[in-house]
Amino acid sequence: MESVSEPKKRPAPSGRWFNPQLLQLKVSLFLIFGATCALQPYLTIHMQSIGLTVEEVASVYLTLLFTSCLSPPLTGFLIDRFGRYKPVLLSAIVLNALSHHAIHFIPPRNETVLQHNYSVALSVDRTFLVVEHQQQDGTKAVRCPGEWPLNAACSTGTSTSYTLTLTRNGTTLEAVSVCGNYSVSECARRTLETGPVLLHETEPLGTEYDGTFWVYLIVRFVATLMLGSTLTVTDPIALDMIEQHGGDFGREKLYSSVGMAISTPFTGLLIDLYSRGSDRTVYTPAFYTYDVLLLCSLVSVWAMPIGRKPPAEHIMGHMGRILRLPHVLAFLVFLFLLGNFWGFIESYLFVIMKSMGSPNYLLGLTYTVGTVASIPMMYLLSAITRRVGHVNLLVLAFFAHAVRILGYSWISNPYWCFPIELNEAISCYFMWVVATTYCAVLAPNGLVATLIGVAGMVHFCLGKGIGAFVGGFLIARVGLRMAFRYVGYFAIGCGVLYKLVHLVWLRRFDQQQPPKEKVAEELVKRRPSILPRADQFGSALSFGSHHARTHQTHPETRNAAAAGSEPEQQPLQNG
Repeated sequence: MESVSEPKKRPAPSGRWFNPQLLQLKVSLFLIFGATCALQPYLTIHMQSIGLTVEEVASVYLTLLFTSCLSPPLTGFLIDRFGRYKPVLLSAIVLNALSHHAIHFIPPRNETVLQHNYSVALSVDRTFLVVEHQQQDGTKAVRCPGEWPLNAACSTGTSTSYTLTLTRNGTTLEAVSVCGNYSVSECARRTLETGPVLLHETEPLGTEYDGTFWVYLIVRFVATLMLGSTLTVTDPIALDMIEQHGGDFGREKLYSSVGMAISTPFTGLLIDLYSRGSDRTVYTPAFYTYDVLLLCSLVSVWAMPIGRKPPAEHIMGHMGRILRLPHVLAFLVFLFLLGNFWGFIESYLFVIMKSMGSPNYLLGLTYTVGTVASIPMMYLLSAITRRVGHVNLLVLAFFAHAVRILGYSWISNPYWCFPIELNEAISCYFMWVVATTYCAVLAPNGLVATLIGVAGMVHFCLGKGIGAFVGGFLIARVGLRMAFRYVGYFAIGCGVLYKLVHLVWLRRFDQQQPPKEKVAEELVKRRPSILPRADQFGSALSFGSHHARTHQTHPETRNAAAAGSEPEQQPLQNG
């Protein structure tokens, strides 16, 4: 039975790491976020497995961008309608499981396949590669290789980058003479020195944007909407239970990180085992793992003593006032660009790793590396920020994105992903916590929560969606590796530009001495609780609304602070 939350002093946080009164919350967060990362990372390559082209995948991600705008108000309306969290969350979990499982039953596209044959050889002076393209029917054509399986047989050792030039009967084609730079391993180069090497590539032939695409888009749209509703309401529930029983918000959210770190590689291993003996990858284990974890979360959520919803305060009310501040607007623009890079790498990371022949369990381990590496960094964040500064750390996030994206464009052995993925702790988790604390520096008094909420929508919703959409069309135009390379170089340019703009213009808007209490408050609340891989907007918006309530519904606290007295401690002040 649900209790009605009434204003009361929050219980003192327990000094123990494990609070048994919050056991059901820990289990629920572990299961919900574990389920999300058991399936969501594999949906891009699953789309390709049923025949969707890269451009269609990009169109899907552009459409899913609108779910980021629909889920929070839809969830808020339902909570206002019922006045309770639990019925909304239980309904969202059920619909989430059903709609995502429906994706599994979308039949693959029936289509013919055209085979492309390439003859690759070293030039006479051995300074570049020449390639002649021939279609399956024997006719000559103008097409650069979309994949590069030359290094598949021997991906270890050093490699050399060569420019690949299209030729026809020994004559360079002026229209598309250069395909780009391709990495050639040492043993592959020795093979090329003995003579031309034949490569084969298949291209699906069929009508784009047919019935398969539209069915997938509709089902995926509903599924993502339900996923967003599920994740949006988890933070308010966590906050409500912590207020009732005491505890540390960051520590409770760490169980979400644990679920994410375990479920993704576990699902990848199941996919590999289930696909043995088959000529294609079978993603059935991912869908059923998702269902089982969500079913278990239903039981856990049903048993949680969740309070009723307090009066809502919408963070969008002050958006106009926020956007009239030029330095805040510039900050949001660069945060949007960071979201573009994050959306690109998250959407197409598995695609480029699969092109290198990566097993599915290795795909899942990329999530584990970034998540685990981020945890100790969160506890060092306060000292690092004081020494380095917010802007320098955000610039560093641009460079970390660049290293991560460019790294995948250069390697041919997928096991090099481990050192590359360490950068995710900076580019993703670390970056967002720095961004939220920087909001406390930039925002006027009383608008910190609003700016954090707007920043979350700009980065996780708009930035990620646009990055996935533009990235898909770029891949379709220039190829997978060259798209990664172009995006990586662009990330470096954006980082340099942000630093220059701050030195020339933005630094004068920074408060000379930002209130340490305000920055520390944001830092403690957000410390290890940011889960941007799965929680695209839940943490940002639900945190923002809660924070707005604690400031706007307690005028006596502000009066006490103005008079120089010690205000009553609000929930989450101690994390």
